[in-house]
Amino acid sequence: MPHPLLAHMLAQQSAFLADLGEVVNLDCGTEYKPGVDRVGAMMKRHFVSLGAEIQTFPLADYGDCLLGTVRGSGAARIFMIGHLDTVYPVGTAASRPMRQAGDRILGPGVADMKNGLLAGIYAIRALQSLGWDDYDEIRFFCNSDEEVGSPRSRALYPPFVSDCDAALVLESGRANGDIVTARKGSAFYRLHVTGRAAHAGVEPEKGASAILELAHQTVALHALNGVRPGVTVNVGVVQGGSKGNVVPAEASAQVDVRGLTHDDLTLVDRRIHDLAAQPTVAGTRVEATGGPDNPPMPRTPASAQLAALAQAAAGEMGFTVGENLSGGVSDANYCASQGVPTLDGLGPVGGEDHSPAEYLVLSSIAPRVAMLARLLQLIAEQHQPLRALRTTAT
Repeated sequence: MPHPLLAHMLAQQSAFLADLGEVVNLDCGTEYKPGVDRVGAMMKRHFVSLGAEIQTFPLADYGDCLLGTVRGSGAARIFMIGHLDTVYPVGTAASRPMRQAGDRILGPGVADMKNGLLAGIYAIRALQSLGWDDYDEIRFFCNSDEEVGSPRSRALYPPFVSDCDAALVLESGRANGDIVTARKGSAFYRLHVTGRAAHAGVEPEKGASAILELAHQTVALHALNGVRPGVTVNVGVVQGGSKGNVVPAEASAQVDVRGLTHDDLTLVDRRIHDLAAQPTVAGTRVEATGGPDNPPMPRTPASAQLAALAQAAAGEMGFTVGENLSGGVSDANYCASQGVPTLDGLGPVGGEDHSPAEYLVLSSIAPRVAMLARLLQLIAEQHQPLRALRTTAT
């Protein structure tokens, strides 16, 4: 006999798919506020069905954020978060509505992360079907601007995370089913190089090539890859010059940096500014702006214990999950920065995010949502040990 939570989800899978079709077939690119707010309205309906208290955080430039709080009879406080937005422009849902191809469900945002929004709702609903409410609060935050780095929402949800025993981010499980127990932090920079223009054929010696200096800077920056384990540096966008016969007086670049720790990001930050202060090409000047933007999400003793609970929950549902370190950033980075043990990748399994091939594994829906529901129970049972471990770094 399957676990009661799994049996419940198997019976609810058709309803889950109907709800998934409704939300996947809505355009909700981050910049399209009306669409993002329509997804938010759908989530409000689900929150009402759970008996949740709903708070709305109106935003003028992005969709409104939401918080649904379900209250129980126990002591644990658990935070869940998912995002309402996608990366796709208006018209994508009409051109590529949700469809099934074998064991894959295809559609814009089906993996990133419309399934995760519903996974949180259905997990709570599964617990309610069993009459289980041994928690103080389950708080479910819906972020509207995650795909552009959560510029507005990242200031809204930390107060609701900081006193929780665990934070669960409902992005899809990795393609192999892994959950995410650590994420790198990130930093972003813009380099602006100023040189001196001259006629490239008549008197090039009077010029100072901003592009040549940017090339030297690029080589030096890429040499920082691996300066510490896990550090990556990428010059991703370059611009410069005006015409082929003019020694370029201006050039610029955008630089992406990832690191496992705050110290990693601080080291690279110092190196970038040192390089900018010592240009190679005489007559050029380099200005570096920007810096660390997303805090690292380290694997701590508390998050390791939380991962063990997730693995135990998966085992009860008849499958196993591994752990993953991701170079990408998500809302998990900000949750973890509050000192709260955090796991990511807890939704059903999916992949090919941000592409026409984006998919969700149909057969993963019921077991992964049942795992999430069981994890909520285990966190409630273990909230005191988790509390004792929090903020302890490895």
